Amino acid sequence: MSIDKDLLDRLMDGSSPGDLFGRTGMVSELTKALAERVLSTEMDPSGRGAG
Repeated sequence: MSIDKDLLDRLMDGSSPGDLFGRTGMVSELTKALAERVLSTEMDPSGRGAG
């Protein structure tokens, strides 16, 4: 899978390394959001997820 470089540029715009990689940074928040999405999809019997 490939990540859209324009999307990455928009996400990173104006962010410092701490904003991206800190304990409550974007990478942490994205990881959490992706994990929650995967888990909600697995828990949904229809396979569509909650969102």
